[in-house]
Amino acid sequence: MGSGLDNIFDREQERFVAEWMEFLRFASIGADPAHHADCADCATWLKDHLTAMGLQAEMLETPGLPAVYAEHHVGPSAPTILFYGHYDVQPVDPVEDWTTPPFEPALRDGRLYARGAQDDKGQLFSFLKAVEALLAAGCLDLNLKILIEGEEESGSRGLSAILNTSHERLAADILMVADTGTVPDGTPTIVMGLRGLLHLAVTLRGPSHDLHSGLHGGLALNPVTELTRLLATLFAPDGSIAVDEFYDGIRNPTALEHALVQKTPFDPAAYEKSVGMPPVAGEAEYTPHERLGFRPALDINGIRGGNADSMKTVIPTTATARLTVRLAAGQDPDHCLAAICDHLKAHAPEAMALTIHDAGSAGAGFRIDPESAPVQLAHDVLAELANCEPVYHWEGASIPIIPALAEAAGAAPLLVGFGHEDDHVHAPNESYSVEQFRRGFEYAVHFLRTAPQADLTRN
Repeated sequence: MGSGLDNIFDREQERFVAEWMEFLRFASIGADPAHHADCADCATWLKDHLTAMGLQAEMLETPGLPAVYAEHHVGPSAPTILFYGHYDVQPVDPVEDWTTPPFEPALRDGRLYARGAQDDKGQLFSFLKAVEALLAAGCLDLNLKILIEGEEESGSRGLSAILNTSHERLAADILMVADTGTVPDGTPTIVMGLRGLLHLAVTLRGPSHDLHSGLHGGLALNPVTELTRLLATLFAPDGSIAVDEFYDGIRNPTALEHALVQKTPFDPAAYEKSVGMPPVAGEAEYTPHERLGFRPALDINGIRGGNADSMKTVIPTTATARLTVRLAAGQDPDHCLAAICDHLKAHAPEAMALTIHDAGSAGAGFRIDPESAPVQLAHDVLAELANCEPVYHWEGASIPIIPALAEAAGAAPLLVGFGHEDDHVHAPNESYSVEQFRRGFEYAVHFLRTAPQADLTRN
């Protein structure tokens, strides 16, 4: 690396890991009000840590949990990078399935186990350590802005509310995000797009009170039965979504995107071994990667009604289902939500009351131009570090704030992360290896050192 950066990770690894563990001890569960004080403490710790690194850092108050903002300014002629991450983490239930307590980080066999070890504390902290190393060596020759929020896992409500008044503060050439992963074999991966997300709950109300199924079965409609029938109308036999106007606006992949996605490895047998079933859902005429990256998906996340825990012969009063939709690039979230609601209303049984509630959109889907200058630079850096060709991957998951944040900053998003399916994010025993942390650190160091010489405004 030169300039005093050679072998710096090896020299500083013990300290890096100790500070990473300190960061992980904050129970910053943003979705749980009982932990909002922990979130505030975590944000304060981050601000102080960024200040100690040599950055100008401050708290950004929002209608929700605070965000942390820091910057390093070189001058108007230098490129500007905005880095985004989040300090909030998922809840830890079922806590009894953790081998060690989720907020008492444990290093085992080269992996650090804790909630947030990967998502996103581990990934963002490896970036921060890269920035620290470059600052110490006097090698950070670009304008850097760092934005770390506390509500990504629950919809980014607070950050979303302040974006419209933050254009000048956040203005950048590139929006760097380290909250993604690699393909299963670990090949360095540039995520070229994410799907959008909308959500809703559906309730059918039938009898005024629970009924004896012997006295009323065959006469009174059962809300659970009718809800399952209603939900089934959303899906066609060929795996497509049977909602009028649902597919409006979808951007088909370009010839280049189609060619690149075919190069992304996918092993159906390995997938089946990993998740316990083959990859047979969705529209059969599309490959698995096309279904994840370029097509939408509608899923029923849960159904509640009656009693499934024991024998109780009743016709219940209500049944409720919760649904999420992953939106392809080009789909308008409001239009899709309206189409689904219209479909449910048209197919609901007349003898029952239908209520659609907790409905809304967390953001649209997006795709990134594979030929843009930031993507090409990331490709070259990853190829040099790994001595192999990186993979371009269109991912099916969502980081809903990214499109709005990129628009507010006027920046091209760039998503490179080093997570892996073995990290068990959002599940018990989440972990992130020291080697993954190292890879993220080395990528960030090389990218930030190379970026000042690149024409990052070329799209």
